[in-house]
Amino acid sequence: MSMLRQSIRRLPLNQIRLASTTTLTPATVSQLESRWEKLPESDRKDLIESLSERQKLPWTQLTAEEKKAAWYISFGEWGPRKPIHSTEDVRYIIWGTAIGVGLTAAVFLYFRSKRYVPPTMNKEWQEQSDEYLKSKNANPFSGYSQVQSK
Repeated sequence: MSMLRQSIRRLPLNQIRLASTTTLTPATVSQLESRWEKLPESDRKDLIESLSERQKLPWTQLTAEEKKAAWYISFGEWGPRKPIHSTEDVRYIIWGTAIGVGLTAAVFLYFRSKRYVPPTMNKEWQEQSDEYLKSKNANPFSGYSQVQSK
């Protein structure tokens, strides 16, 4: 039993995890962003599994492509994080909204310029009406005169 303990102590730590040290081929992880949506589900699961095993190692042992692939799988724009609208759709929506608001403003200003304004709505008419009501001691809801009766 003591010989077994001595042999285990002599093994360096990096030789114990041989299963997870196999690197992924560059063809597997290169340009993963463009190929991810087209991959079959089984290949996706295999790739996620192998990358998660590789991530248990120190990050200095991972290649740049593996780091990019791991980031894309974890945080990339696929699945529920995929944008709903493309850039062309967003441009179409913004232009459509701007045209709609512009047309609405134009129609509003047109009808406002063509409205009928009665002659009793100008400032002089209102001032003359106020003077007339003051001269008659009119009091609509405690307005012009405080004297109610004489």
